Amino acid sequence: MRHALLAVVAGCSGAHAPSSRPAPEPKQYTLIDLVGGWRWLLRTSEAGSTRIEDEHWRFAAVKGDPTHLDGRYIRDVEVRSDDKLPFACNQRPWYRQRAVFDVAVEITRTGFAIRETEYRTEPSPCDHGFRHAGAYTGELTGERITLAWQGGTQTLWKIDSEIAAPLPPDPWPSAPRIAGPWRWDATSYAEDGNLRDENEWWEITRRGETQLDVTYRRRVTIRSSDGAAIPCANATTWSFDDAYVLTGQREEEHWHLTEVAVQPGDHPCLRATPKRNLDEATAEQLGDYLVLEWRGKRHQVLYRPE
Repeated sequence: MRHALLAVVAGCSGAHAPSSRPAPEPKQYTLIDLVGGWRWLLRTSEAGSTRIEDEHWRFAAVKGDPTHLDGRYIRDVEVRSDDKLPFACNQRPWYRQRAVFDVAVEITRTGFAIRETEYRTEPSPCDHGFRHAGAYTGELTGERITLAWQGGTQTLWKIDSEIAAPLPPDPWPSAPRIAGPWRWDATSYAEDGNLRDENEWWEITRRGETQLDVTYRRRVTIRSSDGAAIPCANATTWSFDDAYVLTGQREEEHWHLTEVAVQPGDHPCLRATPKRNLDEATAEQLGDYLVLEWRGKRHQVLYRPE
């Protein structure tokens, strides 16, 4: 198969070189030199958080068209809270955004032209899902290619030269399942100034296409903020467990969850308020998160246990 050639002169040139040594032969790159896997990685810190950007690229030959390549890259951005405080979007101290971009590559007089043609994003409460399609010029130098666009550059490093490897699939399921375990954790200050740790363990079972059976266990731990004993517990900490049973009904793109029974925990500090009020919520699944909106506008985000 014939491939379009790009000639790149390695080294400097001048009208008359001071040495009698002949100039090196121009290095010729073809589109086939781009075929394979590439990677880019960047770590930055800003405003109390650490951000790790990781891109895996792959270019593949187009059958019957030696002047173009198909390509795809997976962009993974992980943001972690340096002080362990949770982000509002998912109520956890870290979140991830993932997107897949399809690209088209063609050769030019001075390098390679790379154009993003389509993208897909992983559903997440921390990602609005919108991206701007970009275009780059690429300059190949040995085992690296420098991409340039208005306002910036990045350098990809080659990690393999597998010609027959397919473009990578989307790294998240197209139809995430709602059934299975879910978790929720939160720490806040109680009205008396003590610390309040809340942990919930959920289990969801599908009873059909439109119905769910749901249970969750809720543990609340109260901790003294100043190390003094809490009078009702005669200790610096105390805790209780509640167990709930819910039903779930499909409503268009959401689920409606209704608490139907509760087994409240018991503790001397709860004697003044021994009862629990049953509640209702709408639930929207966004990938590995389940976003709940309870009556009274209480917002809760469940996550898949790792």
